[in-house]
Formats: sequence, structure tokens, C-alpha cells
Amino acid sequence: MTLRVLFVGNSYTFYNDMPEQVAALSRSDPGAPEIETERVVEGGATLKLHFEATGARQRIDEGGFTHVVLQEKSTGPLHDGDEFHVYVGCLGELAKSRKAKLLLYQTWARKEGHEIYRWKWSGKGPAKMTKKVRKEVDRAATRLEAEVVPVGDVWEQVRLKHPELNLHDEDLHHASPLGSHLAASVFFAFLAQRDPTPVPFMPEGLDRDQALLVRAMAWDHLHPAG
Repeated sequence: MTLRVLFVGNSYTFYNDMPEQVAALSRSDPGAPEIETERVVEGGATLKLHFEATGARQRIDEGGFTHVVLQEKSTGPLHDGDEFHVYVGCLGELAKSRKAKLLLYQTWARKEGHEIYRWKWSGKGPAKMTKKVRKEVDRAATRLEAEVVPVGDVWEQVRLKHPELNLHDEDLHHASPLGSHLAASVFFAFLAQRDPTPVPFMPEGLDRDQALLVRAMAWDHLHPAG
């Protein structure tokens, strides 16, 4: 079975060609379903903007996808929570009406030291920001009968257990190449229900040991032993 996945989001989706990495992992694993990805993305976009102006609503309405992934602006669930819940609902219900499985992308927290942590609504640090984003995404998922792809939770586990790994870009909030590969590994494991660790595909320039470590942590989070 081929999975046709539409990603709707912003730079947290398109940095380092993350959706294509998901597809490449599937092509490199003979036991995995084929995953074809499309995207409607724009830097800094909110789901409100996607509903109104980017063509995402029209692309979802055309149908033909097995899954639709919605990614809100990373601060949206915290700073603009009412808007997030309105527009994730608008796009999410449309996706479901076209028989797509609805997936909500839980994004990661900013790196320690980012200026966002001056503000109380941010949670004041990565651990609390991760939890606050997850809480709001869970609320939306429950209401919409959607599933959450827990990229942010895996990111936080890697941050705590392997602080030597650089998941963030130099701006302290976008993904580094390793961070994007972590996200792709979570999506692949979630969609294919396959362990990404032994898959031959490896993005050019990544440290192999680091990539295998985040793959293993993605799989272990989704399929804990015991």
C-alpha cells in the first residue's frame, strides 16, 4: 500500500527537506510501505494563513491523500491558542471529510538561551515549553479524533539524555540537519510502523552514529520495550 502524505506547515517542516527524508527512508526499506510526500509550506506560516492564502485548503479539498499532517507555527499553541484551535479544526475537519487520516505535528521547544524564555507564556525553558505545546496539541487531537506525531517529545528526550548533540540551528529554534533527521525518523516510524535504525538511507553530511542514535530513540519512544 502506498501512503500519500500531505505536509502543511512552515520551516519546521521544510528545513533540510524533512518530508523527502521520510520518503527516502521508505524507499530504502524493502519492508516498509511506499511513502509519497507532498507539501504546502511557507516560512513563518500559521494554520490560519494556510486556511486563507497558501492553497493548502484547496489542496486538501482535492483529496487523494491517506494522511494530512498539520503543523502550526511553533509558538501558536502557546501564544495564539484560540487561533490555533480554530484553524487546526477548520483544516482538520476538511482533511477528515476527504477520508485522510489527520496527524498533528508536535513541534519542539527552542534551545536554552533563546530570548523567547523571557516570556512567561513560553514556559521559561525547553522542558516546560515542550509540555505546554503537547498539552494544546493533545487537546486539539482529542477534539478532532486525530493522532499526534510526537517529534517534540523525542526531541526533549534526546536533549536530556544527549546534550552533546546539536539538534538546533544557530538561531536556537530551527532544526539543524540532525534535528530534521530526528523529525523525519519520528514520522517514518509513525507512518510505516518500522524501526528506522537499520534503514540504509543516510542524508549526506550527517554523522552516522548520531543519526542512528536519534533514529533509535524515535523508535523506542513510539514502541517502548515491555
